[in-house]
Amino acid sequence: MPPLLPVMSAAVLLQAGNGLLQALLPLRMQAQGLSGADIGMVASAYGVGFAAGCLAAPRVVRRLGFVRAYAGLAAFMAILALALPLAGGAVGWMLLRALTGAGFAGLFTVVEGWVGSGSQDGNRGRVLAAYMVTTKLALMAGPLLVEPGGDQPFRALILLVLLSILPVAVARPVTPALPTAVTLDLRGLFRLAPSALVGCFVVGVVSGTVLALAPLYGLRVGLSDTAAAALLIALQGGSLLAQWPLGWLSDRRDRRVVIAAVAGNGAVLSVGLALLPAGSPAWAVWVGFALWGSQILCLYALCVAHACDVVPPGRIVPTVSGLLIVWAAGAMAGPVPGALLLDRFGPPGLFTFAAAGCAALTGFVLIRRAVRTRTPDPLRLPFRPLRPDGLTGAAIPDPRTAPAPEEGR
Repeated sequence: MPPLLPVMSAAVLLQAGNGLLQALLPLRMQAQGLSGADIGMVASAYGVGFAAGCLAAPRVVRRLGFVRAYAGLAAFMAILALALPLAGGAVGWMLLRALTGAGFAGLFTVVEGWVGSGSQDGNRGRVLAAYMVTTKLALMAGPLLVEPGGDQPFRALILLVLLSILPVAVARPVTPALPTAVTLDLRGLFRLAPSALVGCFVVGVVSGTVLALAPLYGLRVGLSDTAAAALLIALQGGSLLAQWPLGWLSDRRDRRVVIAAVAGNGAVLSVGLALLPAGSPAWAVWVGFALWGSQILCLYALCVAHACDVVPPGRIVPTVSGLLIVWAAGAMAGPVPGALLLDRFGPPGLFTFAAAGCAALTGFVLIRRAVRTRTPDPLRLPFRPLRPDGLTGAAIPDPRTAPAPEEGR
C-alpha cells in the first residue's frame, strides 16, 4: 500500500475538485435559466468527452509514462477551469463539459490503472475500496465549496487540480510498468468478464444520472441551494460507509454474487425513494440518498476488481480504460431520459428510472452466473504484501501447469 499513497493523495485532491463541479454546474445552469433537458444534455456531453478521453488515455500513458501523463492532463484541466465561468448558453456549457470529461477521463485512467497494477488479486478488492473511500471523502467535501453566484469555486477547482500534481511529481513514487497493450478489446473483455462490463455500463446510466440531477431533484422537492447540494454529500457519505465492507466481502466471495446483491438492494431502495411522499422532511430525503449511495456508488469498484482478476497484468491499463469508456457511455445515455422523466413525472420519475436499471443488472448477473458454472479461479492468488519496489510479492503461476482463465464470468 505505501507505494500507492502518492497517487492516492493526488486522487483525493482531484476528486475534491470533481465533487465541487458536480454540485456547482447544475446550480449555475439553473440560475442561468437552462431547462432540465438542457442540463441533462450538458451531463451527456460530459459522458461523450469522457469516452473520448478514455480512448486516448492508454496511448498517452504508454508514450509519456504515468507521472508525465498525469501532470500534463492536470494542467489541461486547470486551463479548462479558467474557461468555465465564461460559458454561456447550452452549447457553451456542452462544449466545456465535454472537454472536462476528456480531462477527467485521462486522469482517472492514469490513477486507476496505477492502483490496479500496484495491487494484486488476493487484496485488490480492499485496495480499490481504500482508494474509493479516500476519494469519496474528497467528493463529499467538494460541494461544501459551492457558491452558485460567484467565481470563487472555479478558483478553488484550479487550486485543487494543480495541488494534485505535487504528490505525484515531488514524492517520486515507484510506478508500475508501462502497459504492454493500448488497444481496447471490449469484445474480449465481455467474453472474460461480462458482469463487469455490463455492470459498469449500468452504473454509468444510473449513478451518472442521479449524480448529475441530484441538486436539481433537491430544488424540485423544495430544498434550498445548499441543502440540494448536500444531497451529493449524502450519496457519497453512504457509499463511504459501505465501500470497504463490500470490498472485503468481495475478496472472500464470488464478486459476481456481491455485484448482484448490491444492485438488487439498489433497486429496492430506488423504489422506496420513488414512493417517498411529497413534502417529506429534508432529513428523510438525505437518509434515502445516503442508503441509495451506500449500494449503487460502490458497484463500480467491485466491477473493476472483478475485471482485473481475469486479465493479464499488462492489459490492466487498457482494461480500466475500457471500463471507464463503458461507464461513460452509460453516463452519456442516462441523464437525458432521466431529466425528461424528472420533468414529466416530477421527483419520482428519476428513481423509477434508477430502479429499472438496477433490476436489469441484478437479473443479468444472476443469469450469467447460473448459465456458467463457476470453476476455481487460477488468477486469484493468496494475499502477499507489496514489495518495497512497488511490485507484487505474489508468486507467478507456471504457464505450463496453470489452467487458462475461465471465460464468460
